[in-house]
Amino acid sequence: MTNKQIANAFDELANLMELHEEDDFRIRSYRNAYLNLRKLDRPLAEMSDAEIKAIKGVGPAIAGKIRELVTNGQMATLEKYREKTPPGVVEMLEVNGFGPKKVRVVWQEMGIETVGELWYACNENRLIEYKGFGLKTQEDLKNKLEYFLKSRDKIHLDAAEEEADFIGAWLVGKLPGARVAPVGELRRRCPVIEKLEILVGYAGDLSPALDGATLTLEHQKDTTWQVRLENNTSAFIHRCEPSEFGSKMFKHTGSPAFVETFAKAHPGIDFKNLEHEEQVFEKAGQPYVAPELRETTLPPSPAKGRHEELIEDHDLKGILHVHTTWSDGLHSLREMCEHVRSLGYAYIGITDHSQAAFYANGLKPARVLAQWEEIDRLNEELAPFRIFKGIESDILTDGSLDYEEDVLRRFDFVIASVHSNLKMSKEKATSRILSAIENPHTTILGHPTGRLLLSREGYPLDWEKVFEACSRHHVAIELNANPYRLDLDWTLIPEAVRHGIPISINPDAHSKDGVHDVRYGVMVARKGALTAAHCLNALDAAGFEQKIRR
Repeated sequence: MTNKQIANAFDELANLMELHEEDDFRIRSYRNAYLNLRKLDRPLAEMSDAEIKAIKGVGPAIAGKIRELVTNGQMATLEKYREKTPPGVVEMLEVNGFGPKKVRVVWQEMGIETVGELWYACNENRLIEYKGFGLKTQEDLKNKLEYFLKSRDKIHLDAAEEEADFIGAWLVGKLPGARVAPVGELRRRCPVIEKLEILVGYAGDLSPALDGATLTLEHQKDTTWQVRLENNTSAFIHRCEPSEFGSKMFKHTGSPAFVETFAKAHPGIDFKNLEHEEQVFEKAGQPYVAPELRETTLPPSPAKGRHEELIEDHDLKGILHVHTTWSDGLHSLREMCEHVRSLGYAYIGITDHSQAAFYANGLKPARVLAQWEEIDRLNEELAPFRIFKGIESDILTDGSLDYEEDVLRRFDFVIASVHSNLKMSKEKATSRILSAIENPHTTILGHPTGRLLLSREGYPLDWEKVFEACSRHHVAIELNANPYRLDLDWTLIPEAVRHGIPISINPDAHSKDGVHDVRYGVMVARKGALTAAHCLNALDAAGFEQKIRR
């Protein structure tokens, strides 16, 4: 099991124990274990018992439970609480913002045991009769439940990629000589994957690869098998003859709308039995269209479909939006800088949290000055690698930025982000964001809608007003590359570019591993037809410095 999976097991255990009103001390211990274990660099599976016990907040009892998970993939205590809790009640705990105390009320006092029943109770105004549930709380919960139900069985882009890699490796190992590739939404780099699809070019039977343990067959129709993995992820495997692999890649990659539009645009051409996908476009007499752009209909112009026109990983020259141990990051300033430099980037933009983010150890002005001194020393030592002094400044409720004028003006650049009071009407959210954009110290608008994919919808904005303001005040917009955000949404990128607004692809990294999330940002930036010419951190260090000064 990964550290993340082990940490999540303790989080679930704490929630279940709180649901059953168990000992507060043990619950806090398990919550602390969750927080500490998820931050570890080294895999717990590689540690000795003594090393595990030396971890902060891990005593002998928790160490024993970690060893259980590493060895058996299960924890007896967690299984005990799962068995005594209806599955639907366990699922309620996954609803964002609906904690164990409120779950206990609807379960024990109202007899509700599934998410669907709970939504229906909200719809009938039954919750307002119970302590802790007013009309406003009930309406908020109903909206969260609807979002949860819509999101169920969907997975994030990074998780889908990981699952596809596992399935691909398994199939290649079981089917010698097979050609295996992801298709569908994953190949189109959709931020959320509703249907995970794999194409297999193989002349024989797929049955040897479906052993009932690793890949369990659920349904088969013609040449498509629906399977389920041990972790409950569902996937669809399409089989074709090796000689038609290219034709099927094209068919299963594009959305139905794209494939249908393409066929209508080229009547009378037979695209069957092509071994390589490029041959489809050659026969059609048009340039290759990148998979990311095959979402709805044909791209607006052939140039936007060309692979070489779209931004690529190597186009990024610097990494912006990075947190360190100065606020809530896992690694020190030096460690983050040296890691980014080792990856071949020319510069880094350090943006720890501002003082209003007290929950994230945000920097008071005195600590800002101390951090700048450390940055100055590292700039001398690591040159020509460049460290820019930035901040992720909270956009306060009235739209102003955290810190006074004399502090803000001394940063090299400022990422302005909303982190609190996210429940806003379109008018309120737009007014708040516009005030931040109009602030002369704002360089980049960070994760502009505040969304968390499959967990929290973003606040609504009047995008025409936002784009006009960013263009007028020379403010870039962040494409937050964290796979749980991917915010700005790819559908808005073309309009931002038309307004002349640079897009900054930022990892929002809180650790060295987090830096690598920029690849997911590049994926969805390509989906929005972004080129390097319109990407802020595709500039070299001198170009970036000139841009932010201007």
